[in-house]
Amino acid sequence: MLLVFIDETSDAKFKDYLGFSIAHINSRFYPSLKIVAQKILLESGWNSSTEFKGSYLFSKTQGCTDVEIERRVAAAHRLLDLNVASSNSRLRFHYGRMVSTTHGSDYVRHLPILLNKSLPAAPPGAGKNLISIQCDERSDVKSDELHEALSAVASKRGYVLLERIVTVKSTFDTVGLMFADLVGYLAARIDTINSDAELFESLTTEQKKKSGKLRKLQSSTELISKIKQLTLYEHK
Repeated sequence: MLLVFIDETSDAKFKDYLGFSIAHINSRFYPSLKIVAQKILLESGWNSSTEFKGSYLFSKTQGCTDVEIERRVAAAHRLLDLNVASSNSRLRFHYGRMVSTTHGSDYVRHLPILLNKSLPAAPPGAGKNLISIQCDERSDVKSDELHEALSAVASKRGYVLLERIVTVKSTFDTVGLMFADLVGYLAARIDTINSDAELFESLTTEQKKKSGKLRKLQSSTELISKIKQLTLYEHK
């Protein structure tokens, strides 16, 4: 069975930025991925009562505040290293970005386009065409509307959907969503910080060394470079 996890990302400054992050993994690889990923987080000191997400990565005030940024980034490096491990080599990511002033409606309208591009044709063989799709919950999207839009794509690609499209509240246990969120966050930060590149042109070398945004850009770029299977899309 193919497991699909979907998250979206936006930006506080660039309010018309909307990104879609999709992670795929075969169900037989998921158990080991979840066990190892949660072990990495616990070893970093992360509390299992709190989800680990991209927007907490460089924050001193969000997430587990007793885990400093350096340890969070180190944990993220170890997490993303899992996508190249032989036992999890089939973890694949797809990221789409667009300009949007109506995030809720554009999410429902454009996410199916990205999902259709990202899904491989369903494999032949009894039960191999089963698919489970889980999306991070959104207050501005109705579950029935999302189910109708995404289930049609799964059917078109030859899959049988496991029950319904599921909207999930992300927690420490939603590891698939965590990976989709983390990759989406990093891709979005690279996009939006690069959009502010002109702000750095007047900085001295010393000021650049102290720039939090530039350090975040460098760290995000290093982290996302670990992704073995990442396809980027631009929605028009």
